[in-house]
Amino acid sequence: MRKFAISMCVFLCLPIIALAQDSDNVATRGTVFGGYSLLHNNSTNFNGWDAQGTFNFVPHFGITADFSGNSRMVNGISFLGFSAGTQQHLYNFLFGPTATAYFGKTSVFGHALFGQQHASLSAGVSVPIIGGISAPIDSSNAFAMAFGGGVDIGLSKHFAIRAAQFDYIRTSFNSIDALAFGLSTNLNNHQNTFRYSGGVVWRF
Repeated sequence: MRKFAISMCVFLCLPIIALAQDSDNVATRGTVFGGYSLLHNNSTNFNGWDAQGTFNFVPHFGITADFSGNSRMVNGISFLGFSAGTQQHLYNFLFGPTATAYFGKTSVFGHALFGQQHASLSAGVSVPIIGGISAPIDSSNAFAMAFGGGVDIGLSKHFAIRAAQFDYIRTSFNSIDALAFGLSTNLNNHQNTFRYSGGVVWRF
C-alpha cells in the first residue's frame, strides 16, 4: 500500500512540474475551490459538494486540504415536495501534495491525497417550507486515498473556472461495512470510487 501511494505521487506530480511555465499572469500563493461533486461507486451515483484549499510553498508545488460530501436516497418516496426514506452519505477528509503547471491564465494540477472517508445511513422525512428531520441508522470510518487532478480555466489573475477535476478514490472499509453501505457487492476490504468536481476557483 505504501509503495503504491508513493508511486502515484511521483506519477502525478513530476510530469506536471516538468511542464511548468511562466506564472506571472496569475496569483500563485494558493487557491480556494468550491463546487459540485459527483461520486460514482459500484454503478451508483452520489451527488454533493467539494471544497478545497491549496497553499503553495513555491509557485508549482503546495499542500492541499480537500473536504467533500455526497449523498443519495437508497429507498423512499417523494411526492409534491414531501419525501421520506433512507439516505446514504459519504464524507471525505483528505490532505496531500499538489503540483501545478501554468499555461497563461489556465493551470493544470495533479494531487495525491490521504485521509478518511466517513459513511453513514439515516432515515428521515422532509416537508416543504418546514424542512426535514432524520435519525442515524449506522456509520463507519475508513482510510482513504485520492489520486487525480484537473484543469482551471483562468478568467482573471484571481478567478478561474474549474472545468474538470477527476479523482480515483480508494477506501478500506471492512467487507461487512462495505456491503452494508452499498460500496461493494462482494467480500472485499478495498473499494474503488471515481469522483468528478467542477466549480469556481479563487487564486491568491
